[in-house]
Amino acid sequence: MGRYIARRLLAMVPLLFGISVVIFTIIRLVPGDPIVIMIGVEQATPDEIVRLRQVLGLDQPIPVQYLKFLRRVVTGDLGLSLASDEPVSRLIRERLPATIELTLAAIAVALAIAIPAGVVSAIRKYTVVDTAGTVAALLGISMPNFWLGVMLIFLFALRLGWLPASGRPESLVGGLVTLVTTGDPSALATAAAHLVLPAVTLGSALAAVITRLTRSAMLEVIGQDYIRTARAKGLPGPRVVLRHALRNALIPVVTVVGLEFGALLGGAVITETIFAWPGIGRLAIRSIFQRDFPVVQGVVLMIAVVRICANLAVDVLYAVIDPRIRYQ
Repeated sequence: MGRYIARRLLAMVPLLFGISVVIFTIIRLVPGDPIVIMIGVEQATPDEIVRLRQVLGLDQPIPVQYLKFLRRVVTGDLGLSLASDEPVSRLIRERLPATIELTLAAIAVALAIAIPAGVVSAIRKYTVVDTAGTVAALLGISMPNFWLGVMLIFLFALRLGWLPASGRPESLVGGLVTLVTTGDPSALATAAAHLVLPAVTLGSALAAVITRLTRSAMLEVIGQDYIRTARAKGLPGPRVVLRHALRNALIPVVTVVGLEFGALLGGAVITETIFAWPGIGRLAIRSIFQRDFPVVQGVVLMIAVVRICANLAVDVLYAVIDPRIRYQ
């Protein structure tokens, strides 16, 4: 297993190199001059534009700019933001915890809904419960995040007043630390309340996919001989389903969750914008409008690294869930 992981980590190097080339080239082809946006259309004089372009190195050929960018990335330096002159790595580091918290919460919501729903649909197949689960899954897949987020805000924040509409005054970890150190649960409750609607919005589509996947995998597994043998031995039904069938049905679910983790990080852009969530999604949107190339490059490269690492984690988890799987 160790050699397999080492080989996968080495294979990441050329892959990340190719991704960096594509990201750098595509961003340079986006219309709009970042210098004009920085100065302002009315205030931008030709001399000032030329001077700033020389200062920021944007007057050099793109291959030269890329080599300088690559040299900095190797040393962990993602450059400075054109808009704020702050280190890109610091901007990402400040906002990444919020996005990871939202992504993990969305996955938790999706799994909490989808796995029980998928198991029940498989056990009660072709019944009203199964049909209701299928319809709910189709709705979850069909509803776009921006529409669902707005509807949730309208219903639960504006009409019912149960949950806040936007913002992130406190992190879950910070609230938990406050609870442990002071015994005051208000910070944790505030953090959880602000997280509910964004997490449900972001995790709804994933919940729908996992529901259908769990149902299909369970239907296949519960038809196997070893499940019939377990039932014939007189084992209780819940034990057969939870201990013998569900574990083997979870392998495709783990695959989807691992692959979707990176997708949720990228897809959080819309959800974070709707709920004013201070994560890297909002940072990316703002940077795209400002033509802040270094920040956009840094965010996209970071998401690519996370997706590759998530794929590796999924492969490792296969062997944990199913001992028959071995990597050479």
